[in-house]
Amino acid sequence: MSLHIESPTDIPAILAQLKRSRQQSRGADDSARVATMNFVVFVDDPLHRVWVLVRAQLVAQKHPSRLIVLDSTREASGVEVSTATRENGGATIVNERVHIGVSALDHGSIISLVQELSIPDIETVLWWSGARLLQSRTFSGLATNAATVLVDSSGKARGEETIRELGEFLSRFPNVTLHDLAFMRLMPWQDMIAQFFDDPALREDLFSIDGLEIESGSDAEALYLAGWLGSRLSWEIAERDAFRDRRGHLIPFTNITKGDQRRVRSVVLRAGDSTYRAELCDADERVVALSVAGARAKPVRLVPLQNIGNTSLIERAILENARDQIFEISLLTVRELLG
Repeated sequence: MSLHIESPTDIPAILAQLKRSRQQSRGADDSARVATMNFVVFVDDPLHRVWVLVRAQLVAQKHPSRLIVLDSTREASGVEVSTATRENGGATIVNERVHIGVSALDHGSIISLVQELSIPDIETVLWWSGARLLQSRTFSGLATNAATVLVDSSGKARGEETIRELGEFLSRFPNVTLHDLAFMRLMPWQDMIAQFFDDPALREDLFSIDGLEIESGSDAEALYLAGWLGSRLSWEIAERDAFRDRRGHLIPFTNITKGDQRRVRSVVLRAGDSTYRAELCDADERVVALSVAGARAKPVRLVPLQNIGNTSLIERAILENARDQIFEISLLTVRELLG
């Protein structure tokens, strides 16, 4: 059931419609109900809008919540209110959705709306898909009241500047758990790199790497993967696009932009006379070819690339309350690498 309200700032009308919608969907009174979070989603890109809304709705359907969509794309006007309920173990599980067209509202009005519409005494999760981060007073205001913030630093208009801002975010909002989908997508590639050195005969090369090259469709993935590897191996930043290992040796980092956004295509590690390469297969991009050439040459191995859907990553970010120390260290490493 969906009900429309013309004015996006008419809070009493929105709350009244929520209550009425709950009653009508249950055919009963507004008795005991369970909601675990306020799920606030901001979108301002018309081309990305449907992608965000579909995934937000999928997550909200699985996790009892009040979903507050802040739609700044001019594709929405007024407010759409809807409620769905189900019984589970004697409790009424409620999913409420408030979709607000906010393109004509200033940042103060948007922040006030969210504060008044949020259910008190439960956590607020903010999924921000806007083009700007700390430069947006709306983002900063919403983040102040959130327990968890989810962003995606991939894309044409993102990358280096976004990562710099996220590094600043960590210091400005120390009590907020931050997740970046661009980093979370890298788990399969982190596993691939680890598989290179499962063989004890090759493991010593892990500490004598003298060159790193990553090819990806977006800068964020390549930068994060380099930052993660550097932080795991205790590399220091030598200069822009170069690390220094514990021996004091320089390790150049080459970032090649190629292929689909939000996707890594290959990782090349050079260690002395050997070259370790992991790259998507042309015939099937669900498979990665692992090869070692040179002094420690090994036959090519084909390994399935684990496919982690974005919806699953969003759910994981919501359910993991603890801060991800590996992500944060990788982020700060990248920020220092960029200068």
